[in-house]
Amino acid sequence: MLSKKIIGYYRILKEKRVDDLLISAGVLGVIVGLLTIPIINQIAVWPVLIGVCMKLYDFTEEIERSIIPYDFNKLLPPPKKRN
Repeated sequence: MLSKKIIGYYRILKEKRVDDLLISAGVLGVIVGLLTIPIINQIAVWPVLIGVCMKLYDFTEEIERSIIPYDFNKLLPPPKKRN
């Protein structure tokens, strides 16, 4: 039940392209943190990390969908008949 809710929220986030926004805002925060206050740099890394994790999850989900199941019965020769 909880996993279905999480997957539903994830799909809503993907439709709104939140991962791209998180990465962009995080990179901007890191640049500002490098130029001004270093603590901003440490805080702004988290949106980048979350956005990258969302992209990686989407990538692995796409790979799992594209895996072709093999029929090993067609690959192996039939066993020898015993008398």
